[in-house]
Amino acid sequence: MAPKRVRRQQTRAPVQTAVLALVIEKPSYGYEVWQRFEQRFGGVLDVGSSRIYQVVNGLLEEGLIEEVPGEPERSRRQPRPRYRATKHGARAHREWLAEELRGDPQQLELRHRLLAVSGDDASVLLEVVDRYERGCLEEMAALRTEGAGDAIAMRDRLLEEERRLLLEARMKWILFARHELQAAIAGTQRPGAS
Repeated sequence: MAPKRVRRQQTRAPVQTAVLALVIEKPSYGYEVWQRFEQRFGGVLDVGSSRIYQVVNGLLEEGLIEEVPGEPERSRRQPRPRYRATKHGARAHREWLAEELRGDPQQLELRHRLLAVSGDDASVLLEVVDRYERGCLEEMAALRTEGAGDAIAMRDRLLEEERRLLLEARMKWILFARHELQAAIAGTQRPGAS
């Protein structure tokens, strides 16, 4: 049997990361992956079952997951192979998570470009900052403040704290941006200002 060709991608879609995480968590067949995906990520990542099967096939081609050896589970229609992560897949997933925690530079670049086409009008940019602040405040209000218990609770608490600190940094930037924009608006409204 010829070895599978491993594709390298610069960016990883969140759906791919999520599907691989689910297979790492528990070896599963395709439909089960989709059901668990809906339970965990529904509302955040809305995709259909056909997309999940495409991702599973892509992860197979890349050698990040493999079929569990042995007899596939039987359904009414056809055998359903179970999939598990390979060592390469588990390592790649840890790398992706670390990259996500560092922030996606392409998303930052996209934000910069979107802001650049918003215009040079300081009042328009101030409105964008105000909306951004409202979103950050809503997100902060939704953060839980539970204590740590088991390993899952500890993981969740660590992620919540990382999110809270990131939001606090964004709020500091919002204060800075608002100050700069209000000064620019005041400067253009002064008599004799150019």
